[in-house]
Amino acid sequence: MKRRLNVFGIRLILGAMMSFQPFVYASPFGRITGTVFDSQTNEPLPSANVFISGTNYGAATDLRGQFVITQVPAGRHNLVARYIGYQEKTMAVQVRAGETLDKAIGLDFQSVEGEVVVVTAQAEGQIRAISEQLASNTIANIVSEARIKELPDVNAAESIGRLPGVSIQRSGGEANKVAIRGLSPKYNTVTVNGVRVPATGGDDRSVDLSLISSSMLAGISVKKANTPDMDADAIGGTVDLRLKEAADRLQIHVSAQGGYNRLQNCYGNHNFTGSVSNRFMNSRLGMIASINSDKYDRSADKFWGDYRQTTEAGTGLTQIIASNISLREENVTRGRTGASLLLDYRIPYGKITANSFYNRLSWDGLFRIDRMHVFDNRHYYELEKRGGTTSIFTGTFGMEQNFDWIRYDLSAARTSSRTNNPGERAWSFVQENNAFLTARIDPYTHPNEIPAFATVDSNNTGLSSMYILDTKRHENETSFQLNAEIPFRFGNRMDGRIKLGGKFRWLDRMNDEERDGRHGIQYGGSTGVNTILTAVLQNLAEEHPDRWNWQSDSALTRQNGIFPITRVLSDYRRSDFLDGEYPLGFVVDQTLMDQMMDALFESGENRRYAIDSRGRDYDGIERYQAGYIMTELNLGKHLTLLPGIRWEGDFSRYSGQRYRELVVNNIQEEPKEFDDITTERNNSFWLPMMHLMVSPTDWMKIRLARTETLTRPDYIHYAPITWINSQQNYMRAANSALKPAHSKNYDISVSVYQNHVGLFSISGFHKTIDDLIFQTSYKLMAGVPVLPGLNIPDSWLVGAAPQMDTYINNTKPAIYQGFEIDWQTYFWYLPPIFRGVVLNMNYTRIYSEIEKILYYNNQGDIIPGTRPPRRENVLIDSSRVARMPDQPAHIFNVTLGYDFKGFSARLSYLYQTNRVTFISTEPALDNFSGTYARWDLTFQQRLGPRIQLFSNFTNLNNRPDQNFRGAALTNPTYTEYYGFAMDAGIRYRF
Repeated sequence: MKRRLNVFGIRLILGAMMSFQPFVYASPFGRITGTVFDSQTNEPLPSANVFISGTNYGAATDLRGQFVITQVPAGRHNLVARYIGYQEKTMAVQVRAGETLDKAIGLDFQSVEGEVVVVTAQAEGQIRAISEQLASNTIANIVSEARIKELPDVNAAESIGRLPGVSIQRSGGEANKVAIRGLSPKYNTVTVNGVRVPATGGDDRSVDLSLISSSMLAGISVKKANTPDMDADAIGGTVDLRLKEAADRLQIHVSAQGGYNRLQNCYGNHNFTGSVSNRFMNSRLGMIASINSDKYDRSADKFWGDYRQTTEAGTGLTQIIASNISLREENVTRGRTGASLLLDYRIPYGKITANSFYNRLSWDGLFRIDRMHVFDNRHYYELEKRGGTTSIFTGTFGMEQNFDWIRYDLSAARTSSRTNNPGERAWSFVQENNAFLTARIDPYTHPNEIPAFATVDSNNTGLSSMYILDTKRHENETSFQLNAEIPFRFGNRMDGRIKLGGKFRWLDRMNDEERDGRHGIQYGGSTGVNTILTAVLQNLAEEHPDRWNWQSDSALTRQNGIFPITRVLSDYRRSDFLDGEYPLGFVVDQTLMDQMMDALFESGENRRYAIDSRGRDYDGIERYQAGYIMTELNLGKHLTLLPGIRWEGDFSRYSGQRYRELVVNNIQEEPKEFDDITTERNNSFWLPMMHLMVSPTDWMKIRLARTETLTRPDYIHYAPITWINSQQNYMRAANSALKPAHSKNYDISVSVYQNHVGLFSISGFHKTIDDLIFQTSYKLMAGVPVLPGLNIPDSWLVGAAPQMDTYINNTKPAIYQGFEIDWQTYFWYLPPIFRGVVLNMNYTRIYSEIEKILYYNNQGDIIPGTRPPRRENVLIDSSRVARMPDQPAHIFNVTLGYDFKGFSARLSYLYQTNRVTFISTEPALDNFSGTYARWDLTFQQRLGPRIQLFSNFTNLNNRPDQNFRGAALTNPTYTEYYGFAMDAGIRYRF
């Protein structure tokens, strides 16, 4: 019944709006519409400023260069059109009451000694980005369509990565996520045409931007200060990806390219894109359809290192010593396929839109792994076949109309993300006895010295485990939104609008993981005979007699007591693995291992492991409601005030499980006390906001903002999953009582534009974040209180004192502050040979501080009446000060472009200092990334008006990704080499 009333209410509002159309025509005012375009190219100029001289009547053009000025008094006026870098144009117009005047306004670029300068391709992209940035009602940075179209990046994350304050996270050398002003990707909201993109991360709320091809986009906006009409869960910022719209004439674009990756000497990279757009029914109906397909080698060599804590004799200082390392060769191929369809239908005073957008990322990988567990004296050799797909879909219906006295827009959207990794396979061999000369490893041993201490014995390295893993994850979101604007005016110098609206959003999410196979194969069966290997080898001899022999293979197993790795070794070798710093180790034959896996399942010796199959499973729903009201008040041409308030409420219900691990004879059995758990949460917030924009001159704009934003817990933080291991010395528990973090933000930005200087901006920001969520760890003991929301039964703590990992809302605020400097300029005034030089340069300095709460146990007062006297166990909360995770102190980007006639080139340099990746109990145990610097180069040559040849050279300096532990660069925890890559291709435009 309630839903029917909501639908009826919306219909009533729309009907009322339509019924007031005669009122518009009967009013004593008129309206001016039109298009602003480049007089030489006829390309539309978005975000141009069109206004009536001497008044506050005006509007900015949209992405198609179109503008609408409403409620213009009848009579003669001087209409002014102004656009960055172009000559201003003034024309006399006559406005008649109740009528619409349409004007087409062509603007000329700045001239040098009477000669009109032709805008080069990269300069056009820069100018449009500057214009959109200055026209925005908030603090934002823009990647314009012209910039994307001329020299496109492989995906959206690469395009965003050159903006000020943005740092990139990579996988296989490819940018896939962005951190805004040092805040982790999960703190950002990503939208497509204003519709939220569902999370693609396995455990958190981040979005993989590598899913989205740049060829589909008409621009990207990174908004760093929220307005009340935006979703509030964006402490970092909001990334809005705009899809292309239909042109006014038939356009067909086709692009094809191939590429090379040096790490695996792969020549198979390719990328194909195509789009077609047109308008029909006297231009009322517009359609644009696009497709893309690519395939890239994203292989990488990786090093992982772990350390244990020791105490230096005599000083008592904390030291760390390498406890294990993992060397991984990952041969990975990724492919993207995508399509989009956008329709718009022009109706009186507005339009109806419908669009759908789909992208699918598939990947296939073969991992060769050498794991050296020094601490427990075991040496593992592993092979993994990984792969799967992740896809996102958005479908949106929208309608908007502008009746002069009121403007409204409404939308309904359905979005989803899907991850499906079926049939991933993993094999492991292990040498368990005397694998390392551990006595020779001390705190001064570098990880690259550890392979020399390995006592390799292939005959005593036996098959340990074989698994097949399946992962399914989905997230669906349905949303409805209605916004309305009512303009007002007081004379010629004061005007504005009141805007209000509401939004409903329903989300459901599911994570399902399965693991089947067998571990502990080297231990055999309970009868003393290795029944697992016996069954597997018999099946192999029957199914593959050309590769396996029962007599010889079973004899080999009996002789060694294990199935030795020597039987399945491959002759695969590499001399440049990890840049020659580490050996690759034993490599097993993939075909033989696949046959063994099939035999395990065909013989019925496989087992389903309940903990791995249900221990991380969860499902749940989230419900969001929001409403806001705001006003935009223009006091003359120089001052704009934008106050408002937003209310957001959320409800969530998630189901998970708790269980006790059970291990018998080194074999994991069905867990004990396996219970299903369902928890619910409710939160609501009032979020006041204020923006002030001051334009003391035509060439300066000052923006100030005070806003409040949120971030909600990661799914894995509060989905109720609690478990304790079989030794009862370790426990992990999600916290279903977590609250969203709440940030108060202060921003200021000063922008100066002058034709010869370009745009120079300096921005400062300060954030105070309460209740930020962190992982914490402490020992549970008798008498020590258990934090609420952990779902731990009292019986688990009887006779046990497990170390517990969980998540808490930090009771101390986190402080973020810093500044950004951005300079964008085009040297149009130089002699013709140098006029094609375009420069973009930005620098960001970030400071952060968090007093992270730490828990430890201590003994308190003596318990009265105890004999002998016993002291009660108490939980002490301490803290340590550190900087925030994922926050680099310095980010620097410079892009130098050059256009001359049909030739274009772009050289890019990116630099960012280290960032904390994990905060431990003391600095010596913190993890952080290394400093990262990278060069990229792009060329393009036009062959006539329709054909372009292009090439991209990425990671010219072969820079790896690196992480370290502690303050010393001699303690690496992660290194990834992905090498230099290049692409070359051709584009054709009809």
